[in-house]
Amino acid sequence: MRDVLRIVWQAVILGFAEMRRVYTWKTWTFGWLMRLLCQVTFYALLGSYLGDPHLMRYVLVGNTVGLACLESTIVVISLAGERAMGTLPLLAIAPAGHLPVYLGRGLQWTTTGLISSMVGWTVLPPLLGVPLPWPRAAYAIPVIVLVVISSYGYGCALAGVALRLRGVEWLVLNVAYGIVLTFGGTNVPLSFWPAPLRAVLEFLPLVHGLQAVRGILDGAPVGHVFGLIGIEALVGAGWYLVAWLSMDRLVSVGRRTGTLDYAG
Repeated sequence: MRDVLRIVWQAVILGFAEMRRVYTWKTWTFGWLMRLLCQVTFYALLGSYLGDPHLMRYVLVGNTVGLACLESTIVVISLAGERAMGTLPLLAIAPAGHLPVYLGRGLQWTTTGLISSMVGWTVLPPLLGVPLPWPRAAYAIPVIVLVVISSYGYGCALAGVALRLRGVEWLVLNVAYGIVLTFGGTNVPLSFWPAPLRAVLEFLPLVHGLQAVRGILDGAPVGHVFGLIGIEALVGAGWYLVAWLSMDRLVSVGRRTGTLDYAG
């Protein structure tokens, strides 16, 4: 276990080192973070133009929590990069196994996703005139952390597609978080969608976590909120299982056929 944790930690260090090659604190804060906050503000203002303050808060809360999912799924790009750089075969022959590196490779995005969501959570509501009910809003923060974790597992699972097919990582990423943010209850209630689609949405991250956050803000019964939290945790665990099986399958087939460095 100690070796596994050490490998995951080294993967995290590598991830943040890569981020420092792309961003400075200034470009991240005033470029990337500002872009995300403007995105949330845009959707919230659309809600306000309809003349319904409750709708504005609904959209603001949904998109702010959605930032946690959006950034966590960027792990797709980090993992696809392993094959592009030719380092995937090295992971496959590592004595400690490939899964610790695979699952730890994009953890920097969970950190930035949580930071982005927390900045939006504290700054945007008072700025837009839609204050959240504190201290209840603080109770929702652990649920947002859970959304980050479950969304990361979702991203790791879909990264298996990007590892098998070169050149599709950006398509996979945009489809991955686009589906969740479009249909997962960020802008319109789940009841808006047809019943067959709602059944599928039950297996997506963010969906139940966001419902739990809304329940906390609205003063819903504790049992109801904890039930939603439990479902979000189960959904996240399911995606981690899919990610593990997908990567294990990719490596086992690649070892047998010698195609780990070839997208075939």
